[in-house]
Amino acid sequence: MISSGLFVNLCIFSFFVSIMIAIRIFLLQRLAHKYKWMSGVYASIVSAILMIYSVTYQQITYDLRFLPLILTVLYFGYRAGAVAGITMAVCSIYLESHWLLTILILIFTFLFSLPLIRYRKQFSLLKQSLLCFFIHFIVHVLLTNYFWNTPIQSPFYSEIEYLVFGILGLGVAVATIEFYRKFYAVAEEAAYVGSDSCKDEEDSFFVRIMKKELEYTKEQLESFINHHMDAVIITDLEGRILRVNEAYEKVYGWKAHEVVGKTYYEIAGAFSEDVHENIKKTVAEKEAINRVEVVRARKDGSLVDLRITISPIFNGKDELIGLSGVCVDISEAKKARKELDLLHRKLKESELKYRTLFEYANDAIYLLEIGSNHFPSRFIEVNEAGCKRFGYTREELLSMPCQDIIPRDSDIVRKTVEEIRQGNLSFTLQSQFTFKSGEVKKLEYSGKLFNIENKKVLLIVSRDRTEYLETEELLQKSEKLAAVGQLATAIAHEIRNPLTAIKGFMQLLTEKASKEELTYMNIISSEIERIEMITDEFMSVAKPQAVTFQSIDLQLLIQQVILLLQPQATMKNIFIELHSYGELPLVYCESNQMKQVFINILKNAIEAMPSGGEIKVELRQKDNNHLHIQIIDEGVGISKDRIKHLGEPFYSIKEDGIGLGLMICFNIIQQHKGTLSIESEVNKGTNVEICLPLK
Repeated sequence: MISSGLFVNLCIFSFFVSIMIAIRIFLLQRLAHKYKWMSGVYASIVSAILMIYSVTYQQITYDLRFLPLILTVLYFGYRAGAVAGITMAVCSIYLESHWLLTILILIFTFLFSLPLIRYRKQFSLLKQSLLCFFIHFIVHVLLTNYFWNTPIQSPFYSEIEYLVFGILGLGVAVATIEFYRKFYAVAEEAAYVGSDSCKDEEDSFFVRIMKKELEYTKEQLESFINHHMDAVIITDLEGRILRVNEAYEKVYGWKAHEVVGKTYYEIAGAFSEDVHENIKKTVAEKEAINRVEVVRARKDGSLVDLRITISPIFNGKDELIGLSGVCVDISEAKKARKELDLLHRKLKESELKYRTLFEYANDAIYLLEIGSNHFPSRFIEVNEAGCKRFGYTREELLSMPCQDIIPRDSDIVRKTVEEIRQGNLSFTLQSQFTFKSGEVKKLEYSGKLFNIENKKVLLIVSRDRTEYLETEELLQKSEKLAAVGQLATAIAHEIRNPLTAIKGFMQLLTEKASKEELTYMNIISSEIERIEMITDEFMSVAKPQAVTFQSIDLQLLIQQVILLLQPQATMKNIFIELHSYGELPLVYCESNQMKQVFINILKNAIEAMPSGGEIKVELRQKDNNHLHIQIIDEGVGISKDRIKHLGEPFYSIKEDGIGLGLMICFNIIQQHKGTLSIESEVNKGTNVEICLPLK
């Protein structure tokens, strides 16, 4: 078993603890506080010796190497502990093959023990040491058995043995050290009381005079000290405490009999340096030191913020005989001041964040004051994006009435006022607004109504949705075009089969037809070819195909189309008139496609004139590179909100229309690198203008 090895470790550890106490007694008692780091080196040497006498059981090493490190941290602080830990890690590298495991246990033990710093003063040193060792034990078990490359073969009781010997070692060490400390304090006090110097001081005339003066002063100040709400402390010129009141006991936690006779430096401990300087300054200058803010340690180790006033005490001969200190606990006030400063800083940071968010937001943000009539009256605040959108500076917007910037009859104001009157505190709307530059934008804006200093204000966050809606519209068109492509492919495939049969029979009839019949046969054959071209055009909607361009007399082509549609126009009492201005050049185009365009447009014009009338077709060359064709009818016209949708698939203003005719026309003109525009007015007619390049 591992008991024998751990017992050897325990004996070695106890021996070196005793050696350290002997060194402190005979060599370093007065200088030990200046050489705390040496304790860390000493602890690491002891740990190295314990490593040498370690015992290995089932590939796991057991020893008490971490006990010196724990004691060093508890008695000399984390700096000395860090020295011990680093030196111990170096020793482990040279003495062990599994040195990495030791370093990992050391690191994790140190990290998990850090939270004890905050609460360590609430426990005795024995409890602190046992708690630290228990943390180390958990880390040791987890790393060696679960995370290190070591098989889990060791029985449970081997770990228990390690835990028991560790607790036993710490108990012996802490008990020995604490017994020594208390015994030394008692011995030192007894030695001082029984010394000849103390007796000589009592017999000296000067001491007797000083005591009388102090007693006289004590009688005068007794009532003041006892009933003072703040901590009061009376010391001699060397800083030895002579008197404290009850408030001192409450502030510091020390009882009067525990501190009287001791120097203030012993009570202050780590904070004695500024105490020495303040007392030295008061004695030298014989003047009070007012309202010095310091930090002191209570008996339990907790810190307290104090405001101290140190005043000199004189006897009847104006001789300085002592010092008085008044300590005011300002912990709560300082905490409140820190919280207030923190709150102010957070408010400033929050204001800066929201100001940055407000100023650099991509959306336009406005803060408007709402009048009694529910209409916006003026701008209270606006960000940079809002200024750019309206085309004014921030100063101009804040100085101008709201109605000078946004008219009251505008759609955006009307909708907003309606929401406010309905009692809606928050809302989201869409509207269209024409800005100062003449630019028309489609806006989506959210409003939030609330009160500021008894005034109704409206926060508006406006976003430009113009491009988004246009993109959405294009996506819808592309979806329709995809559907048209599928439909066109199916229709063209079905039409081609009967066309093949009709074309064959027409060829047979042409051989037996008379001259007059042959004229009609040629027209029918020409129309059959056009039907084939239409089916090809349907196919091109789904899959664009190469077409043959050639120079065409466009005037002759339009005359053929008019001749074809004249019977239908005559039946509706419509006269189609062709006007050409000047000598017209040939146009480089595909004749069948252009014929399809003119047939579709003229058919639409005829159908738009149920009461008859006149259709004008005008051709003119406006420049050297383009030919313009205008088709003007006197039909029912088209409203402006419908014109922008013309050319979209499945959109038609006719009851029996499917919206593919104009779509094909736009597609053909686009392939010819030309333009097609439509202007119309309800009950006055429509003007279709086509512009084609000559080359």
